[in-house]
Amino acid sequence: MNILIAEDEAITRKRLQHFIEKWGHRVILAGDGTEAFEKFKDESIDMVITDWMMPKMDGVELARHLRGHSSNRAYVYIILLTSKGEKEDKVTGLSEAGVDDYMVKPFDLDELRARVSVGERTVRLERTLREYGEGLEKIVRRQTRIIRKTQEETIYRLLSALESRDEETGGHVRRIALFSAKLAEKRGWSPKRIEDLLLAAPMHDIGKIGVPDMILRKKGRLTPEEYEIIKTHAAIGGAILKDSEFPMIQLACEIAQNHHEKWDGSGYPRGLKGEAIPESARIVALVDVYDALSNDRVYRKALPENEVLEILAEGRGSHFDAAIYDLFMDSLDELKQIAGENP
Repeated sequence: MNILIAEDEAITRKRLQHFIEKWGHRVILAGDGTEAFEKFKDESIDMVITDWMMPKMDGVELARHLRGHSSNRAYVYIILLTSKGEKEDKVTGLSEAGVDDYMVKPFDLDELRARVSVGERTVRLERTLREYGEGLEKIVRRQTRIIRKTQEETIYRLLSALESRDEETGGHVRRIALFSAKLAEKRGWSPKRIEDLLLAAPMHDIGKIGVPDMILRKKGRLTPEEYEIIKTHAAIGGAILKDSEFPMIQLACEIAQNHHEKWDGSGYPRGLKGEAIPESARIVALVDVYDALSNDRVYRKALPENEVLEILAEGRGSHFDAAIYDLFMDSLDELKQIAGENP
């Protein structure tokens, strides 16, 4: 083991070095706490044996520095040597300084060897436990990625059932997911919630599964009666996704149910107004209209970009949340790049 000895008394320092090297360990010497801390930063240290009373930095302060500096390093065992043998001194050393062991001078060599041996076993055990823990963390991270991929594939495969009925669904849902995530990121959402949004936003039109084919695939303009039927997809989507205990599905539910609500309260199915509409649905409402107008649909061809932007501008503060619209316009180049990469 690599053992750092911090001791200002030269005779004691040399005595410790002689016997510890005799016991088969490598020794690094320091004459005070400051020197010891600098060597600790530069060397691979397994154990520290430090005197308490030293110039520049005493052993207790050194121990505190070592613990603060070694959070990302392999575990280091610290033995404090001192002439202080009172109970209060031991409590200070063991609890406040974070040392592992405590020996009162003059120390017995057999006792020191036994304590070094205990320290060696402790270091090996602590490092084995850390490696085991890190291994478990890797397994958990890998399993989390697999679960995430499974969720993503399951959702997109289920949505392919819609794609067979609604020609624009495939590329549309992927773009909506990416557009929504970009705006949510700029709105300051947490990475975890953005991850959920990437899977939730594609389900915004899942309620269309309850709309008859003759209406969903109609090539001409819908009659007022047919339009009322297709409007039911928002409520149907909310009903399909409600009452889940999982945050991602809860987010998908609020989007599916509310992405046709309008800022001025004229939307459907509930006529929600302003901030009563969940922010997730306000984001999806805007990018959904943008993507729908920008791409061919079964009942019409894609509109030119200038016309799309004019329609969106007209909806600022009435159909759309003005703050989200402004953010959308500021992000337009990035969104166009996303669209180009996901035709």
